[in-house]
Amino acid sequence: MIYGWMGKIADIDLTTGKVDIRDTTPYAHDYIGGRALAARIAWDEIPKGIDAYDPENRIIIATGPLSGTLVPTSGRTVMSGISPRVYPKPWYTHSTLGGWFGPQLKYAGYDCIVIHGRAHSPVYIEIIDEKIKVIDASDIWGLDARETQLMLKEKTGHQAQVLTIGPAGENLVRFSTVQHSEENAAGHSGFGAVWGSKNLKALVVKGSKGVPVAHPDALIQEVEKARTQKYSNIEGFLATEEENPPIHPICSQACIYNCSIIFYEKTKDGRRIPANCIGPVWTDTDAKWMHWTKYSGGGVEVPAGKHFEKEEEVQLHEICNSLGLDLWFRLVMQPWFIRCTQLGIKEIQGYSIEPENARWFEDFMYQLAHRQGLGDIFADDLRRAMDTLEGELPQELIYLGRELEFNFGFPAHREGRFFDGEPLPFWVISAMMHISTSRDPSIGTHLSSLLLAELPLADKELARKQFKILSKKVWGYEDALEPTFDRKAPVAIWSQNQHIIIDSLPLCDFAFPQLVRPIESREMWINIDDILGDLDLDLRFFSAVTGETLEREQLEKVAERAFTLERMVLARAGRTRKMEEQLAPHFQLPCRADGTSVNRDGFLKLMDEYYLARGWDLELGWPQEELLESLGLDEAVPELNDLRNHYFEQNHHV
Repeated sequence: MIYGWMGKIADIDLTTGKVDIRDTTPYAHDYIGGRALAARIAWDEIPKGIDAYDPENRIIIATGPLSGTLVPTSGRTVMSGISPRVYPKPWYTHSTLGGWFGPQLKYAGYDCIVIHGRAHSPVYIEIIDEKIKVIDASDIWGLDARETQLMLKEKTGHQAQVLTIGPAGENLVRFSTVQHSEENAAGHSGFGAVWGSKNLKALVVKGSKGVPVAHPDALIQEVEKARTQKYSNIEGFLATEEENPPIHPICSQACIYNCSIIFYEKTKDGRRIPANCIGPVWTDTDAKWMHWTKYSGGGVEVPAGKHFEKEEEVQLHEICNSLGLDLWFRLVMQPWFIRCTQLGIKEIQGYSIEPENARWFEDFMYQLAHRQGLGDIFADDLRRAMDTLEGELPQELIYLGRELEFNFGFPAHREGRFFDGEPLPFWVISAMMHISTSRDPSIGTHLSSLLLAELPLADKELARKQFKILSKKVWGYEDALEPTFDRKAPVAIWSQNQHIIIDSLPLCDFAFPQLVRPIESREMWINIDDILGDLDLDLRFFSAVTGETLEREQLEKVAERAFTLERMVLARAGRTRKMEEQLAPHFQLPCRADGTSVNRDGFLKLMDEYYLARGWDLELGWPQEELLESLGLDEAVPELNDLRNHYFEQNHHV
């Protein structure tokens, strides 16, 4: 008997309505599930050179062996495909979402769904206990995401879990989301627009199966031990001084942690809704989150966002989710519009701008979601809007818009400049990840390295002392987290590999990997030297569920294999070192926490160090043949050689 996996992957062709079923087992050993499984399917099945809106683009929705079990935070789900958001041209990437959809998909009998084609008219997919139907959605097309979920739950049963797009996805807004529940979403990568291009409104699942677990007693014992942890992340003990902190909502099935990044808020009609992660930027009472957006340095001025009245903010937050817009859009667009008004610009192409007026901002969201008026200019994201507006606006504004989405169209995040205090060496580690990953990399690496930056900001000398011990045990040398530019590639690569591991099992990166032990107070932190956590907890959960024993090196090999395949898919899309060198100017801006920066030559050295550590060539930044062979990816070698030959033919004419 197979444990953990359900054993089935559903392939759904929206053009014909045909459904095929394949076995999960051939993928399980080398790819586990989730993001790694999706990378294998993408490499095998997404045709080279297609656009995000091509019918042959895949929507890959993948769970992992821990989904649907008691393993803490295992309710997460991975969605992958070619993203329309990526600038200047779409390429393959992923999003993750919390909630209850992934476990329910397992209960319906499937580990993964792969959707391609384009329906002739709006449809939704219904999966009830292995039975899959493609159903006419003309009665729900045009509804917002909240209305759609309520209607489908009424029709299918309240146990059913729903993924859906709102008007933004229907109108192909490049940063539109696929929404789930009140606050969960596959957001950053714009997959809502991919659904809209396929005329796919929603996916509803309901199942009555259970996930087979090999060693239930061992699993319960591990869960019991894990639940004694008071906080799920570093910010808990640094930011919370209360003896009895408030009880926070959970954003993922099986979560046992009182996570400090999600809060309850009340709507005008008295309903209680969660505000998760970036949600508090909209709804926080004292507006402290809005200062994330304020930055001044290197000739760049980013004003703080405007915080409205509490009731207005909660309403705007819920409307944003209902329309299916990525919540992050506000952190780049509102400060940009405010800077426009500071420079005396009151309208753009005849449309007035009032970004510090709540009513105007609400109207702007509706315009974005429906591609009307000013919203039509910005519906392809801020970065592309700058191309449209270049020559019409001061160059400062054009430059600012591009830097706010400097990472190939994704909003700046934990890069030490615009939104987070990431002192040296943490912004260097982040820069290496931005160089090499298909999207904003920091969203999935909170506990693997980047939240460690909170420690030196709180107590620099104590943190350095603890980091030496931690670094020796985890990376094998004491200066891994020293505030220098040297030898940071091992930490960046380790963090990226951990990201793939937790996205493949799957787990939440605010709880895993447990790099730092549970620390419940500042006093406890000050009085301990060894802060190393339980890095093997995920392995023990995996063993308890599947009955298979993996060594850490084996699991990291799975991650390296998946990351290498993702890199090969990017190579197919034409991403090269030359493109990645374009990120250098952003890191020449001074770090907001300590004023450090790197010049272009220094940035190129960081790239060299990272590429060599990954086993990539220095000219193109693509995997070397030897690396592919060592990972069992021999079949990719001929295509790698073809890609190289084609590149040099196109770019080295005599």
